[in-house]
Amino acid sequence: MEDLVKKISQYQLFNFLLSGTILAFLLSKTTSFNLIFDNVLLGFFVYYFIGFIVSRIGSLTIEPLYKFLRFIKFVSYDRYLSAVKIDTKIDTLSQENNTYRTLIAMLLIYGILYVLYIWLGEEFLKQSWVIIGGVIFLIILLSLAYRKQTKYIVSRVNASMKSCSA
Repeated sequence: MEDLVKKISQYQLFNFLLSGTILAFLLSKTTSFNLIFDNVLLGFFVYYFIGFIVSRIGSLTIEPLYKFLRFIKFVSYDRYLSAVKIDTKIDTLSQENNTYRTLIAMLLIYGILYVLYIWLGEEFLKQSWVIIGGVIFLIILLSLAYRKQTKYIVSRVNASMKSCSA
């Protein structure tokens, strides 16, 4: 277990594990769903996965929404990569920034799930078509995240190739 934790970056621990654990805790304390596990290893993976999903939701919804509302403004990815080479603190700040985004998404998800729980009840949320819809949602979410990550990789490769030819 210690070797596994050492291989996970600080960013992943705070961004995924923290948000997943907090969301599981809030839902366990305010609804009848028990997401607290006695098995530490199982809990670690479940909370990490929950946090990973929360992070992807934040990346694909909160970030574009805040951009659209002009609440935040980004620089081009090429400029970001160039700036990180000059000031390595920018990368750390970006990771902290993403943690804020994930925590915002976590609170939003918690609010939505809690309202659905209050309005529709536990039995409704356990119906098979709701679960199937959740799985379809996760497939779409992860497909969009995959596409976004691929775009970042392509941008990074293109920026690297530009700097090599310059």
